[in-house]
Amino acid sequence: MIQWEQLTVNPMYNPEEIQTNKEELRQAVLHARPFKPLYVKFKVFYGCNLKCEMCNHWRETREPPVPAERFKEVITELAELGTKKVHLSGGEPMLRPQIPDFVEHASALGIKVTMTTNGTLIDKAKAKRLAEGGLRGVNISIDSPIRKMHEKIRGVEGSFKATTKAVELFRRYKHKGKLTVRINTVVSRTNYQTLETLPDLAHGLGADGINLIPVDDHCGEILSMRKKDIALFNAEIAPRIAERALSLGLIVSDEDAFPFGRSESEVRLGRAGRYALGYYDERPCYASWTHSLIDFNGNVYVCCMTRERIPPLGNIRKQSFKEIWESAAYRHIRLKMHPPALAACRRCDDFIEQNKNIWETIGPY
Repeated sequence: MIQWEQLTVNPMYNPEEIQTNKEELRQAVLHARPFKPLYVKFKVFYGCNLKCEMCNHWRETREPPVPAERFKEVITELAELGTKKVHLSGGEPMLRPQIPDFVEHASALGIKVTMTTNGTLIDKAKAKRLAEGGLRGVNISIDSPIRKMHEKIRGVEGSFKATTKAVELFRRYKHKGKLTVRINTVVSRTNYQTLETLPDLAHGLGADGINLIPVDDHCGEILSMRKKDIALFNAEIAPRIAERALSLGLIVSDEDAFPFGRSESEVRLGRAGRYALGYYDERPCYASWTHSLIDFNGNVYVCCMTRERIPPLGNIRKQSFKEIWESAAYRHIRLKMHPPALAACRRCDDFIEQNKNIWETIGPY
């Protein structure tokens, strides 16, 4: 049996935290009270230096992000509330020069720090400072093992070389047990037929794992996977990815190579963008008790899927995080997380394995 901590190279929560406090969490769920924001994601910057075909961050201009000092103050607040992990993302987070400062500050408070980046702005000095400052996991986006395909998707010539170089730079710190490196790959109609050798590229670069992400439905008909595309991917490409990635230790289950599902019913749900594959029709999502998303502009949401789908629960420019975490707005969302959960939850597979284990740990209610 796969243990919880094996489910991902960078688990969202430490299972011991849930096990130790299972009765406290159970009562919080029963009464829609706050538990602990164990895992918090910061979208620290909206813009991006690449022009990815499946993304709007480079197409739009938004207001300036929350000042660096306020972000650091919030990290201190989170440590006091029991946060164990912070994840930094964007846009492209490395467009903010203060990222190493955020990493060092959170790490000094005992918080594990991870980050998602396209890697193109990483050089030797930055990789060294981030690793030595406490960065413990980095997800680097590579959309094909073929250079021309990756750069077609990312929209910038030379990006493949810069990104793969970043993986190699971070790899230097793996042997010290400091840093885990994963490759994120968005699977779309554009690239799916080129992904068979992705495990070999990841292994050759020294990565610890690969993460296949189904293209979002908002990307439109040009990128979305049709029924015939999924059928071809599942029949000919995913099995080869699974076999090779398993042999190299890059995934923990062959299911990880099938982001759109395997059975007819799963594929039907996946094509509709319901990547939870029906899980939340019968089970709750515990994210509102254990997780939060802080956007670049200070708005706070339960998670990425609720961002821009429901009003923000508060804003750290105007309130402490504690005020928001304990607010009536957050309580209102917690009351709606019981099955069937929010409509947005049905489109998300980020927390399913963790939610399954929490369900088994605290029991039905």
